[in-house]
Amino acid sequence: MAPRRRLFGAKSGRRLALAIVALLLSACGTAAYVDSRREAGQEAPVGPSTRDLVAICYSSSASAAGDVMKLAESECAKTDRVPELQREERWTCAMLTPRRVFYSCVPKP
Repeated sequence: MAPRRRLFGAKSGRRLALAIVALLLSACGTAAYVDSRREAGQEAPVGPSTRDLVAICYSSSASAAGDVMKLAESECAKTDRVPELQREERWTCAMLTPRRVFYSCVPKP
C-alpha cells in the first residue's frame, strides 16, 4: 500500500495555525482604554489613573494619536480640566496594547 500524500506537512500546519492565532489576536483588544482598574466594590483606583493623572493604554499600530488625545480630553473634562502630556512607558500594559501614556489634568488656560 502506497503512503498517502499530505496536503500540508506538519510544519506547514503549525505555521498556518500560528498565523490564524496571530490574526485573531490582532483583531481584538487593540482599542485604546483608560487604565483605571478598581477592586470590586471599592471606589479607590488600583490602576495608575487618578482624578489628576490619566493613564491610557494603547497600541501604536492600532490607535491614532488623535484617538488617545480624545480619550484623555474626555477623562479630564469630567473635572472641567484639560490634559497635559507627562510621560510614556512601553510594555507596561497588556500585550496587545503595550504602551501607556500619562496625562495630567490641569486647569483650563
